[in-house]
Amino acid sequence: MSEKIARPRGLEAFIGAAESMPEAGAEIAVPANRGFLNLRLDSRQQQAVKAAEDVLVQDLPLAANTFTSGKRRVYWLGPDEWLLETGAEEAGALCGELEAALAGHHAAINDISGGQAALRLTGPEARAILSRGCTLDLHPREFAPGQCARTGLARATVLLACIDEAPTYTLIVGRSFADYLCRWLAH
Repeated sequence: MSEKIARPRGLEAFIGAAESMPEAGAEIAVPANRGFLNLRLDSRQQQAVKAAEDVLVQDLPLAANTFTSGKRRVYWLGPDEWLLETGAEEAGALCGELEAALAGHHAAINDISGGQAALRLTGPEARAILSRGCTLDLHPREFAPGQCARTGLARATVLLACIDEAPTYTLIVGRSFADYLCRWLAH
């Protein structure tokens, strides 16, 4: 993957300015050099699941709207679909390893790094900020650490994940919406 794809593409200056506004009660960050893989396989095929887990060295989340953390994050998107968030430098090699391990199984793995951006929102007001543009119930009883969901946020489609009780949220969004979403969050 080229360095150009792995960079936040112009979000650096915006994020630097947003982080310097402590009165907002939340901080926006763009994790550097993130890679994303889309994995499709039938979760009822235990051999295929095991093959993928052996390569990942962590479990695939099989419960709806959850994710697992290890060397990378693996988000459940559907009964037969996962999003893998990893380092950009390892995305290509990991994609190849998964393809080899899943050969002979009805499965697909695609590197979608160039079209995705990850944002992190953390701080005491993070939940309140997200609630202004999202229809999910983000109360900790309903959306706790370890959970994720695809949802609309301020007219952008995102994968929203609750990382911890701080609260810290990861938002994975199409790269073309990243600048818009950063501006909306800061506003």
